[in-house]
Amino acid sequence: MSLLRPHALLLSALIVLVVAVPAPAAAVAAGCANATASPSSVSSKAAVKTTVCLINKQRSSRGMRKVRLNGRLSRGAVRYARDMVRRDYFSHVSPSGSTFTQRIERTGYLRGARAWSVGENLAWGSGSLATPRSIVRSWIKSPGHRANTLNGRFLEVGIAVVRGTPGSSGGSGATYVNTFAYRR
Repeated sequence: MSLLRPHALLLSALIVLVVAVPAPAAAVAAGCANATASPSSVSSKAAVKTTVCLINKQRSSRGMRKVRLNGRLSRGAVRYARDMVRRDYFSHVSPSGSTFTQRIERTGYLRGARAWSVGENLAWGSGSLATPRSIVRSWIKSPGHRANTLNGRFLEVGIAVVRGTPGSSGGSGATYVNTFAYRR
């Protein structure tokens, strides 16, 4: 019987190692409809829903709580994404000097909050690089964007997926604004 104990311990160690290995991106994308669809081929609402699903898959695969969409944050994100496409710029600060924190304050989301924290991820792409899966994957590969996406304090998001990219007005490209927030 004592010979079986080391094997049982080894099996337990292997199970722990398997659980600790992060899920591949393809496995994380499984279960999110339209993950590889171009935003020009689905509605903006469907692309947003898919983006939230992919973010939550990333968080869930690490034992984190899911984020939920917030209407105020989403409306602010849509306004900003449209502005970047229309005025041909791509930055966390608008040409008029408005920061993402100021934009969030204007939505009313922070009104009455005693404490808060916000973060913003931006992205744009065309063709296969404009899909929700490609965009979320690029955020996870970037240290700063990954920190926002996997910040356990952030439980609400505002997401925009707007057709077109800065400098263009359509095609298969899309511009994404993802505002993460926490307030109490």
